[in-house]
Amino acid sequence: MGNIYLASPNKSKNTNIDESRSLIYAASEMQGWRNTMEDAHIHVCDLQADISIFGVFDGHGGKEVALFVEKHFLEELQKNKNFKDQKFEEALKETFLKMDELLITPEGQKEINQIKGGDDDVSYAGCTANVALFHKNTLYVANAGDSRSVLCRNNTNHDMSVDHKPDNYEEKQRIERAGGFVSDGRVNGNLNLSRALGDLEYKRDNKLRTNEQLIIAVPDIKKVELTPNDKFLLMGCDGVFETLDHSDLLKFINSKLGNQPVTPQLLAKVAEDLLDHLIAPDTSAGTGCDNMTTLIIYLKGK
Repeated sequence: MGNIYLASPNKSKNTNIDESRSLIYAASEMQGWRNTMEDAHIHVCDLQADISIFGVFDGHGGKEVALFVEKHFLEELQKNKNFKDQKFEEALKETFLKMDELLITPEGQKEINQIKGGDDDVSYAGCTANVALFHKNTLYVANAGDSRSVLCRNNTNHDMSVDHKPDNYEEKQRIERAGGFVSDGRVNGNLNLSRALGDLEYKRDNKLRTNEQLIIAVPDIKKVELTPNDKFLLMGCDGVFETLDHSDLLKFINSKLGNQPVTPQLLAKVAEDLLDHLIAPDTSAGTGCDNMTTLIIYLKGK
């Protein structure tokens, strides 16, 4: 395996901002020390009336599945019957699974190969998916993998997702029932996630259902009713969370926000400052060296 790091980090940022009647967001991504950028994300205020949606997709084995999901997720979600009926938990789950269904099709494989650069080899890439849907005063977070969402509630962390790691008891039980094993925290010694979109070679046992495979795309979904004590939602790929714990991340953001009026421009600067704070000065420690994508969704007071 070749060197996965650049000689010096690419610290340029791609940052998007917007606001609606109820929230302000900033989404910022930075390639960092990695040779390539494999993260993708979605961010839409008012997708429909009273519905806003955000997501982080952290690619592994290539960028192609993350970019495919970024392109298709919102379109498929809006086509979903349960979404139209405002059954958002079912809609999110079905849309996660729909991504795998699309990837398997000849059209999906053709698109994946185009994203890769035109070769016809089978893609072994996958991506995490952490998606937050705001509907009025309710927040839903659907998660598969180890990207995370953390709600700042009463100025402390209220975690909205749990990482899916192969060593987790229930995950390990499923992997072993599917005929696999966990070694050094990795499925069959390879992938250090137990849930992801893509990774189709781990989902090929026709005798098993979609929720029984070695790797599954089925998300866990957490739902909370938002209160006046909820300030913002922090989302990010695992690179954002490997240097500081949740409490310290929220303290950093709150210290940057201070007591000044929150604007999209301020939130953009906070998001970019956070990435600069988290990136490692060199690659010797191994942490702070990953691609980094973060979204900060600030909840306006009523």
